[in-house]
Amino acid sequence: MLLHEIIKINDKGTLSILTETLYKYKKSLYTYYKDMFCGEPILMVTSVFNAAQYAIIVPSNEFTDAIDTYLQSEELSEEERQNEVELISYQSIMLKDF
Repeated sequence: MLLHEIIKINDKGTLSILTETLYKYKKSLYTYYKDMFCGEPILMVTSVFNAAQYAIIVPSNEFTDAIDTYLQSEELSEEERQNEVELISYQSIMLKDF
């Protein structure tokens, strides 16, 4: 996947991208999103399957809103929703630390 394709997918905000794909572009992605966002970009890890992680890059000042937006598409009970919010928050990191 090319850098411009990653940015296009990420800007939709609804699809997660395999972090392995993001890794080789981490400096370019950090520079692009640092200039685009008011705050620091966060790599919001949305799911982990075996050794594969999927993530979306979001601004730090909109992190909780981004989690809510991501989880809207899933039908979850309140307890499951809280667990997902905690898990996503725990797994996510600053993009500069990726």
